[in-house]
Amino acid sequence: MEFIIVELQLLALIGIGCLFLFRKYLFSYSSEKGKNLATKEDIEEITRKVESTKNEYISDIERLKVDLALLSRKHDILLDEKIRVFKKLQKRLVDFKKYCEAALGSYDCRGEFHPNLEVLDENIDKSTLLHITALHEIMQKDFIFLSDKSKEILTELERNCSIMCSMELAICCNQDDLELIKSTASTYKSAMLNIDKCLQSLYEELKFPTK
Repeated sequence: MEFIIVELQLLALIGIGCLFLFRKYLFSYSSEKGKNLATKEDIEEITRKVESTKNEYISDIERLKVDLALLSRKHDILLDEKIRVFKKLQKRLVDFKKYCEAALGSYDCRGEFHPNLEVLDENIDKSTLLHITALHEIMQKDFIFLSDKSKEILTELERNCSIMCSMELAICCNQDDLELIKSTASTYKSAMLNIDKCLQSLYEELKFPTK
């Protein structure tokens, strides 16, 4: 009987020991399982954040590309318009210079091979006032495509050549005054230099890309 009691006690102890070991194993397994689950959730969260950041970055890059493309297009349009206006001014200024050369050839009594008013192209105005007026009209019509510097250059040319209008009016009223006519030579020479300076300055104002 005592043997049976001892045996039952032994079995009870073994059972308690097994139960303790099982509980410990279960706790360890649950803890490790929880860690693995937490690690998996952390990885998923980090992955989501990385993907979100990457998508935002790609979106910002695409937006920047569009903005740069629009800016480049605006720059090209502006440059095209500035070139268009420059060509108009260039033609008018070149015609103005041809007129000054022809007037110089006529009033300074130069050789027959020098250009003069009689051989001047009929499409070129034969009056300083008409040339200055035409330049002023271009400035008013296309002022938005002209820089402040370009406007100053053209205004200075107008100012420098305005005296020629009065001079030509005096010549028309005194066509027999040879001394007056010959005195105009220096004025036309000065006007031609001013026109060349104006053309060069306007070209530089276009700001073409350099190598």
